[in-house]
Amino acid sequence: MPSRKRKDKRSKQPPAKDTNAADAADDAATTSTTAPAAAADANATPHCTDDMTLRQVFNQHPLIQVGKFIAIPYLLYLGYYYLQLQHPDYLSKATAGIISLRPAVDVTDPRQLLIIASPSSGTAQIKAELEQKLRLEIGHETTDTAWHFVRDGTVSWFHGIRFLTEPSTNEGRAKSFSAICSSGEEHANMGFHPAAYRPPVSKCSYRSKWDDCWMKECYLTLVKEWGCSAANNCEINFARNIHQVRNPMRTLESLVVKFCVGGLAGTVADSFLIYASALFPQHNFYEDSCIEATGYFLVEYQNAMIEARKRGEISAFYRIEETTACEVADMAGMLSPNTTVYAPNYNRIKRICDVNNTDSPARQVVEKEENKVNTDIVRL
Repeated sequence: MPSRKRKDKRSKQPPAKDTNAADAADDAATTSTTAPAAAADANATPHCTDDMTLRQVFNQHPLIQVGKFIAIPYLLYLGYYYLQLQHPDYLSKATAGIISLRPAVDVTDPRQLLIIASPSSGTAQIKAELEQKLRLEIGHETTDTAWHFVRDGTVSWFHGIRFLTEPSTNEGRAKSFSAICSSGEEHANMGFHPAAYRPPVSKCSYRSKWDDCWMKECYLTLVKEWGCSAANNCEINFARNIHQVRNPMRTLESLVVKFCVGGLAGTVADSFLIYASALFPQHNFYEDSCIEATGYFLVEYQNAMIEARKRGEISAFYRIEETTACEVADMAGMLSPNTTVYAPNYNRIKRICDVNNTDSPARQVVEKEENKVNTDIVRL
């Protein structure tokens, strides 16, 4: 019968799959192949997609990610100096007088003292002494009160230019000015830069060490400073000018170490020759040996300061090996309320320097601890 010969077609069908198990297997396989790629994407640098906004693209840029860790601290640093030195009144007003900072000192406002000394005569040491023992704001080769805590005064060799006599002719003056202002990076070795005096009139960038703008500023600084004391027209003024001296043999030894390339028998550094010839053009330093050049420079510099003392432009002098910080403060007029420029300094220094305060470090003779250039390299 047909019904008997007919076969059951279902017997040839393969067995039905377990769909749930199959789906799970497929998912596992997909996960195993995509996981490494996902991990790689997670570690990759963020990249732009079509649906990202401009702000998202900007914020994810690597320079922005790194830059914010540099820019924010730098802005805080600038803000600190801006508020502390240039506009302390802003903070006082914002806190209704609860916080009262020391007033700003403008370019033409008087400061307490200027200490003049030749290079290598302990300028860094006396600055440290006055800062640490008397808590004064003293600068080393800088008078810029806008960006430096130098509101009480300055210790410097180059600021002695205000006590020098200018070259007698316009040609000589132009030659000296040009030699200094055209020396470029040589300034770094001599402790002079126009930025050390005041914020640049020409709006020069502090990010540039030297360029045409700073050269122009250099000429302006020299015009204002050279010989200004005798002419009584200095832009930056101090209540007292003091002359510091050091044993000349020790000073000469340090000068040789700094500026004689190859020791006593070596050649004189170009930077020294440029400055020495510009400041004292009456002498030909280029014909000297190194010991002769540094020795002649030291004599000329000290003689110029002695002449300024005779004219009454420098009120006192002292030997650093025999002097205490309190004695310097006394010469600067800070032990009298009538001659102290910033009044709060008087009470503090009077207490520190009281004759009964025998243990005060400020009453001890200055010891040479800073800027030890000559460590038995040269001995005369």
